[in-house]
Amino acid sequence: MIWCEQDKPELAMWLSNSHPATVSLDEVENILRTDRARGLTQGQAEERHNTFGYNELVGKEEDPVWKKYLEQFKNPLILLLLGSAIVSVVMGQLDDAASITLAIVIVVTVGFIQEYRSEKTLEKLKKLVPPVCVCVRDGRQESFEAKYLVPGDLVSLAIGDRIPADVRLVTCSDFAVDESSLTGEPEPILKTVAAIVTSKESLATQEMVNQAFMGTMVVAGRATGLVTATADKTQFGQVFQVRGCPCLLTDIQFSFEQF
Repeated sequence: MIWCEQDKPELAMWLSNSHPATVSLDEVENILRTDRARGLTQGQAEERHNTFGYNELVGKEEDPVWKKYLEQFKNPLILLLLGSAIVSVVMGQLDDAASITLAIVIVVTVGFIQEYRSEKTLEKLKKLVPPVCVCVRDGRQESFEAKYLVPGDLVSLAIGDRIPADVRLVTCSDFAVDESSLTGEPEPILKTVAAIVTSKESLATQEMVNQAFMGTMVVAGRATGLVTATADKTQFGQVFQVRGCPCLLTDIQFSFEQF
């Protein structure tokens, strides 16, 4: 999403992800209150950092494996099945109790395995975010940790770089990006700086050819771009959040609830 600074930092407004792609560079520059040639001043960057925090994806704290397994039993469906098993034991229906208990173990184990795999996937996703970036502030190019990027920063991108945040491209020369980590599209996307003319309210990621997205890889050319989104406001950050959502059910749990 794109950031708009108003009179007070707390009144900052985020617009849709595709908005920067459909407006001119002049408008993006005005919304972000930045300079597409000199970037932000150090003072502006510090102020925005205080407002938006670090440009990094933060997962939940790691719990011990045994605790993660036991947490599966907090599901209301599992508690209901446990109650049914206890009632069956009290009524002497041991076969029913054994069947219900077996079903509970299967559902809980499958849920635990899928959650564990999801967490490992999140760890791999986090590694796609580059640790350092090249940025222009006060008209000077400098290299620093990507977590300090803020909306409005002007970044420089070259072949082999991983893109540190969502950016609206300002200049590009034969610039192509591998977005397979984000979209699954195997072919690199050739980028441009021209605004996209469309009647659509939103665009697919691969249609936003004048933007580059966090975690994707530059495979050709060079470019500069203005940061429009950081951390969990990026396209990549939204994927990260969805994959890490604890409310997602396993297929088996969903089937049981439907039943």
